[in-house]
Amino acid sequence: MQSALKPLLTIMLAASFVQAAPVKLIFDTDMGNDTDDLMALCMIHNLQRRGAVELLAVTVTKDHPQAAAFVDAVNTFFGYPDVPVGVVRGGAAPEPGKFDLLADAKNEDGSLRYPHDLMSGADAPEATGLIRKLLAAQPDNSVALVQVGFFTNFQRLLASQPDEASPLSGRELIAKKVKIFSIMAGAF
Repeated sequence: MQSALKPLLTIMLAASFVQAAPVKLIFDTDMGNDTDDLMALCMIHNLQRRGAVELLAVTVTKDHPQAAAFVDAVNTFFGYPDVPVGVVRGGAAPEPGKFDLLADAKNEDGSLRYPHDLMSGADAPEATGLIRKLLAAQPDNSVALVQVGFFTNFQRLLASQPDEASPLSGRELIAKKVKIFSIMAGAF
């Protein structure tokens, strides 16, 4: 099993035992480096269709402008074109991913092969601010944060200070709003 799918299995199992309300989910990914992130996002959208998940946002830790565009294309393909996409600024991986450039693919008539309206990560909100805003608006102890890419966005969230979205620090906001914090670990 691909490593990015393991955190999602935790969410799926939790959702399958108690189906009272969909799991509110913020998915953080380095979309484009491997197909496991794409497979995980596809699973999330299928869980949305079943009513098990409510995808609040996808945040991207791959600092290439087409990573966010590709995520938007996937969201649009699955029928969720309005899911917010946030991006890292000054992240660790600015090179294009293996398939992120597919967001620019065109048909013979010049139309996008994979329709979407976020054409570049440069047009997306910064991830930490987006996550803070979304967490602040959710009920206490209600959100699952799932990270399958680099730790940049969640590290910045943890280090964030009070702002216009919330008077709480990042650590306090997570402690108050997050029910599950699932991260993929690497080799250290």
